[in-house]
Parts: sequence; C-alpha cells; structure tokens
Amino acid sequence: MVQMRNWRILLDLGGASQGASYRDILAGLSRAISDGRLPPGAPLPGTREMAAMLGVNRKTVIVAYEEAAIKGWLVSEQRRGTFVNAAFDPEPVHAAAGRGRGDFAPDFQAQSLPSYFDDLPPNGRIRDGRMMYFDNGSPDHRLLPQAILHRHYRNALRDSLRSGRVRYGNLESAQQLRVALAGMLGATRALAVSPANICLTQGTQMALHLAAAALIRPGDTVVVERLSYPPAWAIFQALGARVDVVDIDADGCVVQQVEDLCRRRAIRFIYLTPHHQFPSTVSLRADRREKLLALAAQHAFSIIEEDYDHEYHFAGRPYPPLASDARQRNVIYIGSLSKLLGSSFRCGFVVAPANLVATLEKNQHLLATHGDAVMQKMLADLIADGELRRHVRRSSKHYRARQEVLLDCLQRGFGDGIATRVPEGGLALWVTFSEEVDVDAMARHAADEGLFVRSGSQFSPQGEAINGVRLGFASMAPDELVRAVARLQRAWGKSRR
Repeated sequence: MVQMRNWRILLDLGGASQGASYRDILAGLSRAISDGRLPPGAPLPGTREMAAMLGVNRKTVIVAYEEAAIKGWLVSEQRRGTFVNAAFDPEPVHAAAGRGRGDFAPDFQAQSLPSYFDDLPPNGRIRDGRMMYFDNGSPDHRLLPQAILHRHYRNALRDSLRSGRVRYGNLESAQQLRVALAGMLGATRALAVSPANICLTQGTQMALHLAAAALIRPGDTVVVERLSYPPAWAIFQALGARVDVVDIDADGCVVQQVEDLCRRRAIRFIYLTPHHQFPSTVSLRADRREKLLALAAQHAFSIIEEDYDHEYHFAGRPYPPLASDARQRNVIYIGSLSKLLGSSFRCGFVVAPANLVATLEKNQHLLATHGDAVMQKMLADLIADGELRRHVRRSSKHYRARQEVLLDCLQRGFGDGIATRVPEGGLALWVTFSEEVDVDAMARHAADEGLFVRSGSQFSPQGEAINGVRLGFASMAPDELVRAVARLQRAWGKSRR
C-alpha cells in the first residue's frame, strides 16, 4: 500500500537535510509523479502522517501539498484526502524520453554548425602546467592599460548616470561612438565616412549576419575564399545561400576565378579579408584589388570586406581598404575593436552607404534594441583622447617581438619540416607542414600535450584536408611561446605518417 512506503526514498529526499523544506518535498513529489513512481490517482498520506514519516513540521507538508495542488500535481478532495491528479498522464513524456536524445534532436530540423565550433578550447590544468592556446590571433589582455581603462570607464559611468544616457532607448552614446569611429577610420584607413555611414554592432559576427541578411535571398550564390572564416560561411549557408569557393595563392584571392564564376552565374557578393587573409595571412595584391572592384561594378555584385586587424602592420605601409577607393560603390566594410582591446569589449561596426546603414539598424532592433551606453561612451572617449592609438603603438612593439620569437622557435624546432611566409602584419602565422604529417592527428596529440591548436581543415568550407595551422602569437609572452612550440613539436613527432 502507498501508506507503507518509505516516503523519504520515494520522494528522493536523500540529499536534503533531515529537516527537509517544503521546496524539497514539492520537488520530490513532482519528480515521483513525472517519472511514474506515483501513478495518477494514487493517494498520499495525510499531512500529519507524512510529516511524521519525513521528520518535518506538519506546516511544511501543508505548504508543499498546497503548492503542488496549485501547480496541478495533486488534487485535494474533502473528507477523502489528497491524491495525485488523475488527469496527469506521464506516458507521452516517457515515450519521448525512451527514444533517446540522439533521436529527439532532429525533430527540430536543426542545422549543425561547422566543426570549427565543436572543438572549443578546453579549460583547466595539465600535468606540467596550464593549458596553452594557439588562438586565431587574439591580443594579450595583460598589455591593456588597466589604470586608464578603469578611469575612463568610471568617468563614463558617472557621466552616463548624470546625463540619463543609461535610459532605455537613449542613443546619445552610440552617436558619440560613431563620431569617434568616423574620425579614426578617416585618419587610419582613408575611409571618408560620416557617422551616418556607420552601424554599430556587438562584434564582428553580428555585423556579418546583419550585412549578409540584408543582401541574401534563398538560392543566391555567395563566394568565399577556399580557406576562410568558418562563422562567415556558416552564416551565409544558414541564410539560404549557395557558397562557392575561389582559390588563394601567395598574392591573395585569385580574382581571375571570380571573373570566370561571374560568366557562369550571377553572384550576390564575395566575402574576403584582403588586408591579412584569414587564415593564411597573405595580403591581396594591388592589381587584383583594382580588378576585383572593376568586376563588382561590371557584374553588379557586392563585396563584404572584413578588416579584422588593420592596426597591426609590421612591414611598410598597410594597404588601404577596398572600401577607401573613392570610385567604388559596391563595398561593405566590417571592422571591430576586439583586436585592440580584447573580445570582452564587444564593439563591431559596418561601414556602408547611409541608406543601407539605416536598414541594418532597423533589422538589428530584432536582436538588440540598443547597445551598452556606458561602454560606448568609454570607447568614444578612448578614441577621442588618443589613448586607443597610444595603446596600439605600445602593444605593437610587443607583438612584433613575439612574432620574431615564434618564427625563431619554429625554425629551430621544425627546420625544413615546415614552411611559413612572414606576413606584413597581423597577430598570427600560417604554417604548412610536409605531406608526411597528419595535421588533424597533430591537433589531437597537441591537446594531449596541453596545447590547443586548430587543424587547418576547420577553415575549409568544403571540409578538405589542409596541411596547415594558424598560430596566433600575440596572446602569449615570449617564454610561453617557447613552451607552446615545444608541446607542438612533441605532437608533431607523434603524427608523422
């Protein structure tokens, strides 16, 4: 009989203290009913009897019963007692659970993301120290001018509270940041833009999604480079685009292949990173830039140009962006402050004609109605006061030295077993290995050694085996780079065919 049961065990109160709370009892009742251990219509002991069996105050049981009745688990009948609600049928829940999680997910018609997203960096320690990361080229947060950031954020918070900028829907801080960005882009990238040409976003991927969503119609053809940024082509495919690829070589995108593709079908846009191609780091040659802009005008396709690390250029003068060409009308320019201050400072932006920016901002309201007013005010002040420019100048010296350390370690550790071309700038190297090395296996062995590195195949939209890796060097100090290359060398030795 139900009354003879051990109710503490039945309600799974083993983890609760001897004086279980009404919440513990309520949770135990709901679990027991949901999984069928208390069937529909089953009687429950009276409140005095249940309190005695559970060793709690009667009032605790009364409150639990009342709450369970309100939520529909129990029903109370005058002079008869308290029962499990006979209308409750746990069978459909059990049937769905019985199919297993692996069979349940496809009911959502969910689209899986590229493997790039599956292999996120692990956390924690290993046998001989902390896990180390060859990331995609992130800056070192330890080089940030902390006292300056503290002061500017404190001032921005104070001013925002006084002025009411923190009110919902206030746009003043966003306008200040657009004004500051327009000045910075004009001075450093020859982009003659006004604040009306800038749409602020919470990072590069939001900028990419907004721009692509405004252009793509299901079935459109979008072109990316054979190696490229996985979140970009994942976004394009999710929006219904067909993704075609064109090759890259030592001079960047092979523009002749873009022209050949245009002869076969209409393309909606090409996405590329011409300043330091991601992930290979090569820069698009000047004559190819001219030809690409001419093709865009001739065949009426757009160019989405992502310029993710323009500030870090170590050899000669950097190429101006495609978007800076005064004759062009086809380029949408995407940038970010994350490579300057770190990924926690979520500030991306789209530079485009004012009418397109207005559309992007309206569409963005479906995702986020307004940004972080205090952060926007702080970033505007950092740019206007010249602190951001000074930070870039200081940190660039460290990053150039770290690039040299990594190059030296790779040469001593791998010799002729690798090939790498020193890029003109950026915060990462692209390293290719001889064919005798299984790079996918090397990445797995590296994880065993306490080193995270992405296999080159993760940057291929077509899932090709790529015998290269992208090694971001900026986030590691010189001594850390030495240790990281030693771990990579051990993984390399284990993965040679």
